[in-house]
Amino acid sequence: MDFKRLSVAFAMALAFSMPAMAQDDDDEGWATAPSAQSSGDDQSYDGSTDSEFANDEEYASAYARYKAETTKKSEINRMRNEGFQRAVLLGIRAQGGINTFFGENSDGWKIGYQGGGGLLLKMNFMVKNLSLVPELTFNYRHYTYEQDMDAYTNEASIDLFMFEIPIIFRYTFEDYDFYVGLGINMGLKLNGSSEFKTSGGKRDNTVATSGMEVGGAFDIGYMLTRWVSVDIRVVQCFTSLLNKTLVAEEAFYDSSLNTFYTTLGVNFMF
Repeated sequence: MDFKRLSVAFAMALAFSMPAMAQDDDDEGWATAPSAQSSGDDQSYDGSTDSEFANDEEYASAYARYKAETTKKSEINRMRNEGFQRAVLLGIRAQGGINTFFGENSDGWKIGYQGGGGLLLKMNFMVKNLSLVPELTFNYRHYTYEQDMDAYTNEASIDLFMFEIPIIFRYTFEDYDFYVGLGINMGLKLNGSSEFKTSGGKRDNTVATSGMEVGGAFDIGYMLTRWVSVDIRVVQCFTSLLNKTLVAEEAFYDSSLNTFYTTLGVNFMF
């Protein structure tokens, strides 16, 4: 009896479970419950009304603040870069001109010549139209000397290779496209030689020169374009180029040779 009851119960359970295991005629597979969407299908709020977060005011407000802050930072960075480019310009300078010496017992020194070139920076400095222009230039200088001694003539020459550092404060008159500058000029001797001729013959390197000089500089220039300008520079040194300790020519024992030169320069900015 118990066996019959168990058989009937098993048959009824099997009959009820068959519909759930029926095949799907369209898909030819087992019918299953639809699976939940994977987390990868979730979409973040993109600011459009179609987004599932469009009706979430708090989320939309936070997103709007994020976009505004991002735009603001990008704009600030762009303005900083543009401002830096306008405030700092790199350029090159080529120059050539004439020189001589002023100072005690400097009679006899004639007009010499010089030329060179180098790099410069133009940086805005606190006040509108005022800029700081430091330079690094290499220059060759040739000085000439001739003194009539009645019975004979003394002649001399000095050749120098100089590394110069002018630091100029420049004010630009924009309406007239010209500028003026005032500053200091420091020169470091890289190499030098001299020659002295007299009735007794020729002697080399007896007119000794010092290793450094310092002076004032004055510029006046005209801007051909925003990137090209020409100027005249006048430099008067305060220190003597003559090394009195090592000079071996009696004619210069009591001399002070303060360099004075004027150059015409061309500047190309980038």
